[in-house]
Amino acid sequence: MSRKVEAIFSLLLMAACAATGLAHVPPPPALPLFPPIPGLLPPGIPRLPLPGNPDDIAKCWSSLQNVPGCAWEIYTSISTGKFVVGPACCKAFRAIDQICLLKMFPFFPSFPPLINSNCANAAAPKADGSKQ
Repeated sequence: MSRKVEAIFSLLLMAACAATGLAHVPPPPALPLFPPIPGLLPPGIPRLPLPGNPDDIAKCWSSLQNVPGCAWEIYTSISTGKFVVGPACCKAFRAIDQICLLKMFPFFPSFPPLINSNCANAAAPKADGSKQ
């Protein structure tokens, strides 16, 4: 039992020292940050600097902002690998041109084709092989 207490105390001490040490580190040089997209990332996740013109990227994302929850569906699909995107979001996503998609997902270039394929499969009529 005392080893467990010692381990917890050691972890707390290391965390306190790390926090104190980080308080003296100067902030990194200012980088142009991508303007926040409401609903794309949960609160508390820092924004990442993205390549490209932030105004162009914001214009590209604007088509998804008109569909409630669409940006969150896209984020969830990226983070979980499960492509669960509703029909309205699929329609908005498929209307985005290739240049915008490359600007929107510079770190995930294979993601737009996966979503487009998933949306195409979801929109395809299901064949009913159980005719009687």
